[in-house]
Amino acid sequence: MNRLCLLLPLAVGCLPAAAQNRIGTGSVNELYQTYCAACHGENLAGGQGGSLVDDYWKHGSSDAEITRSIAAGFPDLGMVPWQGVLDDNQIRSLVIYIREQGQIAKTKETTAKTQPQGGVFSTTHHNFTLEKITQVEDILWSMEFMPDSSILLAQRDGPLWRHADGVNHLIEGTPEVWQHGQGGLLEVALHPDYANNGWIYLGYSEHTGAQEDGKDAGMTAIVRGRIKDDQWVDQEDIFRVPAEFHLSSGVHYGTRFVFQDGYLFFSIGDRGRMTMAQDVTKPNGKVHRIFDDGRIPPDNPFAEQPGAFPSLWTLGNRNPQGLDIDPATGMLWATEHGPRGGDEVNLIEPGVNYGWPVITYGMNYNGTPITNETARDGLAQPRHYWNPSIAVCGIDFYEGTVFPGWTGDLLVAGLASQELRRLVIHDGQILEDEIILKGQGRVRDVLSGPDGQLYVALNSRDPNFGELYRLNPVPAPQWQSLFDGHSLDGWDVVEGQSTVLVDDGAIVAVHQDASAMTYLVTAETYADFILEVDVKVIGNLNSGILLRGQRNPAIMDGRTHGYQMEIDQSSRQWTGGIYEEGGRGWLYSLEGKAAARDAYRPSEWNHYRIEAIGQTFRTWVNGVPTLHLIDDQTASGLIGFQIHRLTEDLSGGAVYLRNIRILTDQPANHHRSTTLPAEDTREL
Repeated sequence: MNRLCLLLPLAVGCLPAAAQNRIGTGSVNELYQTYCAACHGENLAGGQGGSLVDDYWKHGSSDAEITRSIAAGFPDLGMVPWQGVLDDNQIRSLVIYIREQGQIAKTKETTAKTQPQGGVFSTTHHNFTLEKITQVEDILWSMEFMPDSSILLAQRDGPLWRHADGVNHLIEGTPEVWQHGQGGLLEVALHPDYANNGWIYLGYSEHTGAQEDGKDAGMTAIVRGRIKDDQWVDQEDIFRVPAEFHLSSGVHYGTRFVFQDGYLFFSIGDRGRMTMAQDVTKPNGKVHRIFDDGRIPPDNPFAEQPGAFPSLWTLGNRNPQGLDIDPATGMLWATEHGPRGGDEVNLIEPGVNYGWPVITYGMNYNGTPITNETARDGLAQPRHYWNPSIAVCGIDFYEGTVFPGWTGDLLVAGLASQELRRLVIHDGQILEDEIILKGQGRVRDVLSGPDGQLYVALNSRDPNFGELYRLNPVPAPQWQSLFDGHSLDGWDVVEGQSTVLVDDGAIVAVHQDASAMTYLVTAETYADFILEVDVKVIGNLNSGILLRGQRNPAIMDGRTHGYQMEIDQSSRQWTGGIYEEGGRGWLYSLEGKAAARDAYRPSEWNHYRIEAIGQTFRTWVNGVPTLHLIDDQTASGLIGFQIHRLTEDLSGGAVYLRNIRILTDQPANHHRSTTLPAEDTREL
């Protein structure tokens, strides 16, 4: 065991990286069960006290507010103050634990939202499919496109491959790597002027004979060379660390490259020796800057500080495994592994101290605290962080136009979370964080291709296995209009005596019949579809949208019936649920669904999106998901609008319809994800 682990047996760097996944366990769980479970329940779902995992916070939801609630309590409300019983570090670990448990509670919801339907993944701006390009027999750590569109693949245990024409070609003669723990061949990148100079850069861990406490030791090295006839030639050393700085630890190598203005930026993690990240005489736990030929720039921020490692650009970095330049601003960004919680996105600026391990939003893997401090003067705050950790890895600013809604956004790979995230950045701030891929494997790297598409490296463990995939966009939907704006062509008014007419570009259905429903129905029938329409209701009316409606003379004397998406102007506001007219009644009400009920705006224009794909129905009202139903009663039928009979007091009103359009060409390719759990009524 190394000296640091003897001094700090619970230090995060002294535990296996697999512990990253052990959220909700360890000492902090025992702490919670001892002091909190009696009121808030063993699983944090509530008891005498409220739930801690439902995202409802009476006294503030920020880390600082939750910390204050635990420490000071609310004696008048029966909440015990724990300050004095628990120290600041223990309270901090409880806050992280609560965040972890909240994430666990949301896992099913998040997984359901991000799962593909028919192989199609749905996101806010784009739907896409995954296409496998190739695979390797160990972890695929990094990738780089060459000008001829072939792809270089860095396999962690040493091989460098060139994938071309569907075949992986081994590059012979690459340097021997020290495949120790997380170490190995970790980065490959082309010089910006590769077309003229042919330089290719490799980052890897090396062992040159150094020992630490009787164990083999090593550190990050960078070389450049050329590839000729699949041979590695012309190698030059770019960066090597003297043997006195080599360490025996097998974790936190960092090692990502960015070229800018003749400089090479790269990262080295703290190598599991967290205190060294604050020591400017040590190379680990830092971002470095050198000239692309290996020379040290004389204006580096620590260049004139006696004893400082001359290539240092920043310090206090735990394990930066993502590094990229924002092409719009020229700013350098990094993603950094936190401990258990506290993964970070940082804007990398010269001479800045990013705080590790003095401040952190995480705790030790075994559930014990590192520090209660998340901020301190002189130490930079992350621009974004994740609790619990997603195990961040490679990043890429998307520069293509194949996915125009993502152009300029930062894509972030997640290992333990098996996620690809999209971050929207403006003026140096993270404004949006969307999961666009989840549960398909450990996402090690992401890269924009010269074809404008996106490529991801997905890995599995036990045994290690790596695959390269391309994200292929689904073609734009081909909508058909169901209303031409000036006539009722393609529609029939049936049964009741209410009036339906066209006025000022909208269909107006005036409720006039006290004895019977009137329906406006399509002349055609539809099976799978996505329907969008704007509706406004005037008056205290109940109306609805008929889905796969039936008019069978043998059933209900031929009266219109079937699935009806409710339009409920009453105080009940079940708009967006589904009632089966003339059959089983309510299949999906909005009772207890406050967010769905609140989506409807009485007496105003409301936008509806209805998906009827196979046996799955989903509805949105003004962009808010209101329904997720599985039912198999009817596979096809009419689309229509119900003009309800008059109420008992004979008060009238009208329903206005406009912008009616339908998608019937492969609607499953354009489905929208929803966080609502499905309710199955097939056996009713």
